[in-house]
Amino acid sequence: MFFRKKDSETWQNLSKASLIGIHLVSCTFVGLLLGYYLDKWLNTRPWFLIIFLLFGIAAGFKNMYLETKKIQKTDKDESNQNN
Repeated sequence: MFFRKKDSETWQNLSKASLIGIHLVSCTFVGLLLGYYLDKWLNTRPWFLIIFLLFGIAAGFKNMYLETKKIQKTDKDESNQNN
């Protein structure tokens, strides 16, 4: 292969780190869209937009936290295997 094992691990860590940002943005965007269309459908502007935006932000942070815990666990497992 073109990449050495160390380069492969670097790319895997970089992809995991970029996934954290994607979680935050996508959850926030989904919450925003859901709230916008519910407000438009039920004519309750801006209540559902605000509520679902806050839910989306909370879900994004929860996903970021869980992904960070996964990364820490795999790093700890890898360091234990190297010792």
